[in-house]
Order: sequence, then C-alpha cells, then structure tokens
Amino acid sequence: MNAPTTTPEAVAWHLQGNWAPVFDEIEAGPLKVTGEIPKDLFGDYVRVGMNPRSGHSDHWFSGNGMLHSVQLENGQAHYRNRYVRTPYYEADMTMMSGMFDPAASPANTNIIRHAGQWLALEEAHLPWAVDRDLNTIGAHDYGGKLTGAMTAHPRECPETGELLFFGYQLARAPHLTYYRVDRAGQMVEAEPIDLPNPVMMHDWNVTRNHVVFMDLPVVFDLGAAMKGQAPLSFKREAGARLGVMKRNGAKGQVRWFEIEPCYVFHPVNAYEQGDKIVIHVCRQQQAMVGGFSNLYGGEATTGKIWRWTIDLAKGTVSEEQIDDAASDFPRVNDSLVGLKAQFGYTSSLNERAPSLTLGQYLYKYDLDSGKKQVRDFGASNHLGEPIFIPRPGAKAEDDGWIMALKHDEAIDQSALVILNAQDFDGEAVATITMPRRIPYGAHGNWMSR
Repeated sequence: MNAPTTTPEAVAWHLQGNWAPVFDEIEAGPLKVTGEIPKDLFGDYVRVGMNPRSGHSDHWFSGNGMLHSVQLENGQAHYRNRYVRTPYYEADMTMMSGMFDPAASPANTNIIRHAGQWLALEEAHLPWAVDRDLNTIGAHDYGGKLTGAMTAHPRECPETGELLFFGYQLARAPHLTYYRVDRAGQMVEAEPIDLPNPVMMHDWNVTRNHVVFMDLPVVFDLGAAMKGQAPLSFKREAGARLGVMKRNGAKGQVRWFEIEPCYVFHPVNAYEQGDKIVIHVCRQQQAMVGGFSNLYGGEATTGKIWRWTIDLAKGTVSEEQIDDAASDFPRVNDSLVGLKAQFGYTSSLNERAPSLTLGQYLYKYDLDSGKKQVRDFGASNHLGEPIFIPRPGAKAEDDGWIMALKHDEAIDQSALVILNAQDFDGEAVATITMPRRIPYGAHGNWMSR
C-alpha cells in the first residue's frame, strides 16, 4: 500500500476531502442497514472512480481506477474494493502518458457487463476485464479487432443485445471510429469517421436505428501538449455539430447538423419520433475554458437539462432548455435506452462552487412535461450517480429502485441509499452504511444475478 505524499498537487480539489484517495483494499459484511433491503435485489452495485495510488495526480482524470462493490443477497450487504491492476497500478499516469499505447489505461471511469464479461473503462484506451470478485483479468481487444480507444459510455441495445460504442483518437486520424459488437461479444462492425478537429467526445447517443455523435468544441492541441501546456481547451470558433448515422452498415456516412457551441459530458437518453430524433442532455455553456484544468467551476460549466430535436426531413435542430437546476450523471431505465423513456434521474451539482461539487439532491425528471421531483438528503450530504433497477415483473417504467452512493461530510461517512422510484421524495427504503469512506467517483452499474 502506498501512503500519500506531500506534493504541490496535494492542494488540488480532486485530492481534498472526500475526493481524496483511499489506499487499502478490504472486504467487510454483513453491513449495517437502516430500513430493509428488498429481497428482490440480488446482485452487485459496482462503481469505479479515480483513486491515485501514490496520493497525487496531475488531473482528476488521471487517478488509478478503483472498483467499489456492494453485493446484495437475501437482504444482506457485503462490501469489497479493488484497484484495477493496469500498467498504471505501479506507475502514476499523467495526461500525456500512454497516448500511443492502447492498453495503458487507468480504467477509472465506468464499469459495465456485456456478454457475461465485466469491463472497466476509460475513454482513451482499451477496456480492462475484471471478474465478479474485482480481480483484474487483463486488457480486452475483441480478439484483436479493437486497436484503439473505447469510450467509457458504450450503450447496450435493450432490443438486440448489441453493444454499440465509439473510440476517439486525439493524436492521429481517424479521429473517430464507430464499433458494433453482437450480443455474444463478437465485434461485427468497425467504421472510421472523419472529423475536422480532434475533439474530446466523452459520450454520445443511440436510438433504435441510429447513433448520434456530438462533435463539440473541446479541442486537442498536440503542439501545446508537447510543450507541457493545456492539451484540451474550449474553442467556440470550432463550432458544434450533431452527427446522425445509421447503426448498421452505414460505412461511416454521417449527416451533420450544426448547433450552438456548448459542451455535454452526459446525455440522458435519445429516441426516434417519426422523422425526428429527440435527445435530452445535460448541456453546459462551455467547458475547459482556458485549459484542461478548468473542468468545472461556475454556472456556465454545470449541466442543465435541454432537449434537442433533430428533424431529419427538414434538416434542422431545435434547442430548448427544460430546467435551470444544475445537475448531471443522468440515467434512465436501461430497458429503454435508445427508446422513448418518460423518466430520467440525475444528481445535483453546486454551480456556485469553484470546482466539481456534488449536491444534496437527486432529481427525477418527467421528460415529457419537464417537471421534476426532488429528493433532499440535507446540506451535509453529497450524492453520486443515481442508478435505476427495475422490480422483477414491473409493469410501469418507474416501478423499481434508485441506488446512489452518498457521503455525509458532517460525520465523514459513506452510505448506499435505496429509494422507491415511485415514491421518490419519500423515506429511503434502505440505507447501507459503508465500512469505510468511499471517495466521490465516476460511474457504475447494477449487475443483477
């Protein structure tokens, strides 16, 4: 175990308070439960985050990936955490290291399961396979067919079981490649796509028949990077576009639609409505203005719910703000990814803070009306990504539970909360006290068994 060191970086926001890393790997349980864990919840809540093993990193994105798992079975909960043992387990990553080595990933941004395999993801490199006990298996390249990066935000189609994803390359062309993997885990399509600029494309959108890329103006500058300057920055003059492509066999043919310059880390969902594609996103006015370190900070860099409607017949896009509450890390019922979903769930952000600061609220949006329900956990609590888990045999879209990690800074204690999604602002169904502080992190999923 590496102990933290005192360096100039130690004052960075992503190394303070509950952003600061933890260094030991433990197992514990049964855990203390307030309320009652539903007996139908049988599986693993797994979340990954940036956790620099040395105690410091040059950017939030750079920390070693650490997985945190809460296994639920028969009303009891057990906890386990493990580092993903990529090449960066032994050596600190910097923003330029591993740029030309696809396997050199920190695996710190998302964790998914597809075709029976668990993959820890980070958007600039290959995925890394782990097992259910969080032991690292190794880099996964789909039998040699994936030679570059894989996004941390693939989408599994609920109708076909396919895994759809893209990879972007900053330092070389093609700057974007689209991939399709069948339900058995075999790659069946890989299409290079031309972009005018090497942009950081963190997330994207899928529908029943299309994928929609977001060519937004956070642009990479190799010359600046080689000089030790900010490698990515917001360049409004580069413009912004949405690219619509058929999911299957389009051979990289994309139809582009211009929109107002902005940035989106995470969309809520997308679906087709006749000749239109409707997309709900957490839209920021800008990101990384003046450089890569200015990730978040202030009203202009926090997401708000917007609706984009692409009219394929008219060749236009309408843009409409739905709500002015700052929020991000959106989720829907996964059985409706790419289909029409009425409800979306987000966690609040503090837009008055100088850096990324999670808020005390979870939001449930009615995406049709724009109205939202608010679950307030109190000022000392900060909530992460809300994940929806359907109740077995559910008939309604929101018949199920919401899970989210929270941290109470007043007592320095982390917990996993379980809410009834249909009684969103009511009392928690269960609150599971964690055996240790769990640093704020990135994304995760529910792995049902």
